[in-house]
Parts: sequence; C-alpha cells; structure tokens
Amino acid sequence: MRILATAGDIDSLIAEIRLRRPLEALAHERGWALQWRSFHDCRPAELAAADVLIVQRGLSRRVLRLQQRALCAGAAVVYEIDDLLTEIAPHISQHDVVRAGLPWLKRCLAAADLATFSTARLQHELAPLARASAVVPNHAFFDEDLPLAPQRPGEPVHLLVAASEHMLVDTLAAALGPLLGPRVRLVVVGPPADALAARGLPLERHAPMPRSAFVALARRLPNAVALIALESSRFASCKSAIKWFDYAEIGIPTLASAVPPYLDVIAHGRTGWLVEGGPAQWLEAVRRAIEDAEGRRRVAEAARAEVRARHGFAQTVAAWHAALLQARRLRAARSVPVQRGLAAWGQRAGDAAADWGVALRRWNRARLARRRRT
Repeated sequence: MRILATAGDIDSLIAEIRLRRPLEALAHERGWALQWRSFHDCRPAELAAADVLIVQRGLSRRVLRLQQRALCAGAAVVYEIDDLLTEIAPHISQHDVVRAGLPWLKRCLAAADLATFSTARLQHELAPLARASAVVPNHAFFDEDLPLAPQRPGEPVHLLVAASEHMLVDTLAAALGPLLGPRVRLVVVGPPADALAARGLPLERHAPMPRSAFVALARRLPNAVALIALESSRFASCKSAIKWFDYAEIGIPTLASAVPPYLDVIAHGRTGWLVEGGPAQWLEAVRRAIEDAEGRRRVAEAARAEVRARHGFAQTVAAWHAALLQARRLRAARSVPVQRGLAAWGQRAGDAAADWGVALRRWNRARLARRRRT
C-alpha cells in the first residue's frame, strides 16, 4: 500500500503523535510505502500515485481540492481529527482560524471515505458529519524500558504542569500559591507558564518541546507529581488522556480534574487522583500527594501497568492498520464521478499550476538553506 500522509505542518507535534510514529511503524511492519507532506507541499502526481491519502485537520478549500484529486485518481481518503474543533474553546490560540474554517472542515469530513477519531467521545460528536468512522486511540510514549522515576521522602517535590496550548489556570494558581517554596517547586512547560507567572507564582519555565524531549525532562525531575487541571466542557471531554498516558509510562503520579477524559481512565486512589471542586480541593489533594511518597510510588506503579496493558503503542498501530484497510474497502465500493471535457481540462491546468507552485516553494527553501549554511 502507498500512503500519503498530509497535515498543515507535517513536522508538528500533533502530526508526530497521531501520524508519523504509528504510521512509520506500520509501514515498516507491512512493507508499505509512506510519504509525508504539508498541505502546501503536496503535488498532484503524489496524490495520483497514492492508494490512501490521510488528511489531518483539514480546514480549507485547498485541502478539499487535495481530497477531490485523490478520489478522482482512485485513492481512498481518510480525514484524521483529534479535537472537537466544531466547539473549540475560546482560550485556544487558533480559535478564530478554526472557527473561520469550520465550513471547510465539514465539507472535508463529508468528502472523505473514512474519518478517524482519537476517542470514542469525539467519534460520537462528529461521526454524523462523516460517511464512516473509526477510533484510532492515542498511546503512551515508549522509548525504552526504564525504571520508574523515584519518589524519595524528605526531598523537594516538583509539581509539573505541561500543555501545548493555553489553559485556564485560575484554580491551579489559587491552590498552588500557599504550597510553593524550597520544598515544593513548580515546573511549567508551554504557554501556561505565562499565565501562572503573571499570577505571581515562582516557577521554572520551559518552552514547548518535542515529545521525546519532554519525556526526558520529566524523568529528570526529582519527586515529580503531574497536575492536569481541565475545565468541564464538551470540547475538553472529547480530548484523549494522552498526558496521563505519558506520565504513567514515565512513572510520574498524576492529579487530574475529575472530568472526562481523565474520569474515564484513572481509577481514583489507585492509578492517579481525581480532584473535584475548586482551589480548596486542589490545595488539599496536592498537599496529601506531597506528603505521601509511598503513595506516590504505589500510584505510579499501578498507572504504568494500566497504561502498558490498555494504551500502548501497539494498539494505536493496530487501529491504524484496520482503519486503512477499511478505507480501501469503502473506496472500492464508492463511485466517484470522473471529470470530462472542460472540467477535466480545468483540472489538468490546476494540477500544472499546483505543481509549478510546489516546485517553486521547494526551490526557494533549498536556496534559503544554502544561504544559511554559507
């Protein structure tokens, strides 16, 4: 099978998690051919050569045209999405862009042979917009089988907050203020650092980073405890619990808001702690975790075992395998009108213009790269 995987930025973290790592493993396992392209860098000849086109979060006329070209060439089209973008939260950085692109998102979903979703809740919300759907779950990051991160009584505890997007921090800020000091330190990765620092919290700040670098950072933190404060909303409930997956694999015990998706996967007191309520409840829950090193070790051990059994990399690869075969079957049973006459001529002219534009962009990037080297 020849797979062409595309995204707005094929080198982004979300493309790495949802597409690159599992599809590379699947292609290697099955002997399939795999190509990566950002939407603006995708040539018509590459679409024509593919058996399956995967589109991640398409929100534009350009993406719909890519799908239509692939369908006319006989390829199956899979639309991949991992968030409830039809109800995107106002604090998300790309809120306005996504809202403007919603008509195209719905058209792209409807045009695809199959839509893949990261959770069953997200599938429930968006499946009515798609011809057919499947769940391809997220997985814990696994590099090598390392020991659990140690939890040592009497030593400083590092509270870890990480997000690739802006988040609501009022509850955390109010809860953590009375706790922070020489014995309890706050480490923040990503955009929430600005909001927490603005509220006067002393913290160690890190910019967003690749998943492997984040895992390495988290492993190095002595006595780490992860905090995941999530609002209760339909948008948030459709997310996957991927942060807990990663923390569990590393061996970092986690406190999370008692809302989906964490309510769906964490067994309170056994594989993590679920926190209901506001700042007072978070303050008490974090304080108890700080004071109980043995409890932290026990929870971390159970969480890792749970995640390895139910949310491992192999499950994601197997789900992608099933989804791609399903998409090929659906495409084989589907009739797509072949363009003729003036429409076909217009398509060929558009393909030629697209090829020229991609070639020009690639040439310009190569020229700039040579200039930087010299």
